[in-house]
Amino acid sequence: MTGEQENDRCYFCGGKLESRITLLPFVVKDNVVIVKNIPADVCSQCGEAVVSSNVAKKVDHLLKQAQHSGFEMSIVAYPLPAMEMA
Repeated sequence: MTGEQENDRCYFCGGKLESRITLLPFVVKDNVVIVKNIPADVCSQCGEAVVSSNVAKKVDHLLKQAQHSGFEMSIVAYPLPAMEMA
């Protein structure tokens, strides 16, 4: 799910959102792409991930690159600045 959250509660179940680095699977046409190291707010109850619009744009770019790779399954890493990985 993408978008700006208005508070620290999950839109779906009301659980508490926690800032984390996560991975998300995507299906692009007939290909599976797993993007790891995505900064997101993740629900502690249901696991739903919420990303900012800036993060979503970068993920979309990664998905387009993976789609052109020709592989049926790809694992790509979201480019985190060195400070975010510490």
